[in-house]
Amino acid sequence: MPNIVLTRPLGQSLRLGELLHRKFPMLEQIQLPLLSIVPNENPADAKRLKELLPVSDLAVFVSPNAVECSMRLLQAAWPKSLPVAVVGGGSLEALSHHGITAENGYTIHAPNNPSEWDSEGLWKILNQSQASWSGKKILFLKGIGGRAWLGEQFLLQGAEIHSVATYKRMPLADDAPAWLGLKKSLPNDSICVLTSSEATRHFAQFLKENSSWAESWLNEAMMLCTHERIAQVCNELGFKNIDWCAPGDDSLLVKIEQWHTNKN
Repeated sequence: MPNIVLTRPLGQSLRLGELLHRKFPMLEQIQLPLLSIVPNENPADAKRLKELLPVSDLAVFVSPNAVECSMRLLQAAWPKSLPVAVVGGGSLEALSHHGITAENGYTIHAPNNPSEWDSEGLWKILNQSQASWSGKKILFLKGIGGRAWLGEQFLLQGAEIHSVATYKRMPLADDAPAWLGLKKSLPNDSICVLTSSEATRHFAQFLKENSSWAESWLNEAMMLCTHERIAQVCNELGFKNIDWCAPGDDSLLVKIEQWHTNKN
């Protein structure tokens, strides 16, 4: 039976899993959450976040996790006076769970086209809304580490950058039972959905350290990446079968259907 390996953190593959189950009931789903999200609940960071909101000109949520963990840290309604920016549809959906929508009077910047759901696409939209970011205070809400490119663009225009780490990512332990799903499956009959470069690096490291049974996953399984950058990371790490598509579950479904059709 062909397999699809879903590698997002637990809870974030639910919609995709349901869509896949309806469209491809013959596909066996393997849940392999390569990273877990641990919210920051430090009172000092909550205080700092509340102090930064009134003096910021724009808040950038780097991911759906950033939205959920920021609101958890804030424990208050988001101020309508502070515009927000997000990369794509997942973050827009997360904002809507907290009533942060254009219909409710919030200013939200995000790329419209799923093919532009990345930092470059967001930067294009932001530059259409503002002639210059010089002197503006930009608040990044993110995980520990995370994206740097977008912040560099603001800095090059003379903006002032502040950031609050609202969560951290924990890699899946090497002895976690979730890995058994791989061990029991055939890599040449499997497609793995990769949505994070950091998760991809952890995946490759585990496969190489357990080469007695896992090396074939590097060579035979199809790696489906949700950005060209992740595909480049896959190539650098030694994966042999790589494809990529625009972010978003709908784009993933199209690619998965192509893969499944070609397998039959």
